Amino acid sequence: MGAERFSAADMARERLARQDQFEIMLRRQGWHLIRHKPVYTDPRVIRLYLNQELEPDERARRFYESFGDNTFRKLLRHIFFHKSSSYADLKRMCAGEQKLEQNLACLQEDHLVTHDGMLYHKSLAYKHIDNLGPTLEWYISEWFRDWLQVPARHGVALKGVADGGDLDVVAFVDGIRVMVESKSGSPNQITENELRLFLRRAADFNPEIAVLLIDTESNIDRQVEILNKLRAGGDPLTPQNNHHSLFWGARHIYVINAYPGLGDALSAVLRLYYSRIRHMSFFQ
Repeated sequence: MGAERFSAADMARERLARQDQFEIMLRRQGWHLIRHKPVYTDPRVIRLYLNQELEPDERARRFYESFGDNTFRKLLRHIFFHKSSSYADLKRMCAGEQKLEQNLACLQEDHLVTHDGMLYHKSLAYKHIDNLGPTLEWYISEWFRDWLQVPARHGVALKGVADGGDLDVVAFVDGIRVMVESKSGSPNQITENELRLFLRRAADFNPEIAVLLIDTESNIDRQVEILNKLRAGGDPLTPQNNHHSLFWGARHIYVINAYPGLGDALSAVLRLYYSRIRHMSFFQ
């Protein structure tokens, strides 16, 4: 998507979003910001720029609310990365046909998806989007900005952090540094090297809260097992709830899946930190 797709209203919103002192807060804690992705004009992030019935802020709000739904993301991911998707394939991904119909209606109304008979396709307007990862990163940073009203950015590159210093999301909550690394594909496709790099970035940036968010409702025990094998020290990551959807260990490492929703999962991390973890004393 070229720069011509961004309206004057988009650019004004971008300038306003950059007035939250994010870079200054990094500087005050000794970090040199190389760059971050645009807040609202990132060409790799899906936007509802075709729905002209709504104002830019309303379009952004509508997509943000839709993308937060686990079923919506599953359907969007499947349709975007297959040449065609049958109704039967999509139905197997939903809890019921009514849920599927509601999501398909939303996807088509917002011109994200087209259909030909019973086959569904990615709209040609989004042919440049080949990875849902950047949109997931944007959503997480927007959750911090919108829900918590705190400074946050996605695609943050910092001097002195492993692998080029590229962090998916960085946010400041009451001055506390939070880092979130997100994985949008199948959990089984996450490699050992990716998990090793997450631990290195978490060690180099050393935030109070370092989160690995795996965008699935499936079991993530295997990924946690690998992280425990790779960790350099500290207590092993252990489940913190009955669903095994939240794990904590090694002082500041949290691993979560998207059950029951992205916002709920992120809130669970903060709730655990503020209620228990921050009061603990850690020794080498």
